[in-house]
Amino acid sequence: MSLIARLLGGDDDEAKDRIETAQDAADDALDASVNPDTHGLEEFGITGVAVVNEGPDGEPVTVPIARFSLGKDVDELDRDSVWPLVAAGVEAMFDAFDREGVFVRHYDVQFAFGGKGLFEAEECRRVAIHPELAERFVADREFDADRLREVVEREDDIDDVVAPVAWGECEDYSAASNAAVVTTAAVGASAASCGGAGGAGGC
Repeated sequence: MSLIARLLGGDDDEAKDRIETAQDAADDALDASVNPDTHGLEEFGITGVAVVNEGPDGEPVTVPIARFSLGKDVDELDRDSVWPLVAAGVEAMFDAFDREGVFVRHYDVQFAFGGKGLFEAEECRRVAIHPELAERFVADREFDADRLREVVEREDDIDDVVAPVAWGECEDYSAASNAAVVTTAAVGASAASCGGAGGAGGC
């Protein structure tokens, strides 16, 4: 039986417990660090953890997902405004998942917006940060959100799948045949399935 099947079936409780503990801790840390009124947020949180592979020792390889929903009235995001939220999401997730020893492929920070019109779907865009860059950001207090943005934009090779991704369409991990979202939270029950379909709407 595959790791993903074991996790979904509850046959690997220790691994799933560590993932869920890390998600809960990251969600609490994010809630404490972000003022939704300051950023015009309707909802936000650590909304899911996707298991995308199995490591050499059988450990789950994960993608934790932070999601910020800015509401249907927002047609286009100010890219300058998202990076403080990226920084907050990365810091909250890195600390929690590193503490629990969960193997992370990269961290997803998703932004949902738009979809006000009858035939307009909600858009979803993401920033993806690999663990080495996340650790550098968290460890160095002089490495601020502006510096994080600079590095991500410089290292982004236009591949929306491989981190770092400076601004790409959201991945639909729940639709992949070799991946599954093993934990979700109320804010984003849709975050797990936010596929980012470009102009046709993301989520």
